[in-house]
Amino acid sequence: PELENKEQVAKDVGVGAVIFQDLFNNRVKDYEFDWDQVLNFDGETGPYVQYTHARSCSILTKGGGDYDKAVREDLLTSEEEVQIAKLLYDFPRVIQDAIEKYEPSFVTRYAVNLSSAFNKFYNACPILSEEKELRDARLFLTYSVNKVLKIALGLIGLQSPQKM
Repeated sequence: PELENKEQVAKDVGVGAVIFQDLFNNRVKDYEFDWDQVLNFDGETGPYVQYTHARSCSILTKGGGDYDKAVREDLLTSEEEVQIAKLLYDFPRVIQDAIEKYEPSFVTRYAVNLSSAFNKFYNACPILSEEKELRDARLFLTYSVNKVLKIALGLIGLQSPQKM
C-alpha cells in the first residue's frame, strides 16, 4: 500500500530503531550493535513496537467507534485478553520503577511485552467480526493498548506512526 508520508515514517522508524536499541539494554551493560537486529520488525525492537501501534490504529479505524464508552469487560476472558489486562494494569508501576531506578529499559521491555501480548491476542481472538458486545470490548482493549504504546513510545522519545 502507498503511504502518504513514507519518507517521514521511514525516518521515524529508522531513528526510533536506534534509540530503542540503545534504551532496551540495561544502562550499565555493554551490548553489541547489529543493524539487522535493530531494524528487524520481529522481536525485541523499536520497529516491532511501532508496527504493533500502527496495527492497532488500523483496527481502530476499521472499527469506527467511540472507544471511551462503557463496555462489558466481563466478556474478555481468553488467556490473551487477560494477559493484556494484567500488562495494562502494570504500566504505572513500570513507569514508577523506571523513574526511581533511572532505567529506561524498563519502559522498552514493557513495550515489547505488551506488543507481543497484543499480537498474540490479534492472532487468537477475532475483533471486528464478533457480535457487537464482544466486538466493542475487544476494540476497547485494542484502544487501551494503542494509548499505552503511544505513551510508552513517547516517553523514550519515539514517534508512533499510525500507518507503516
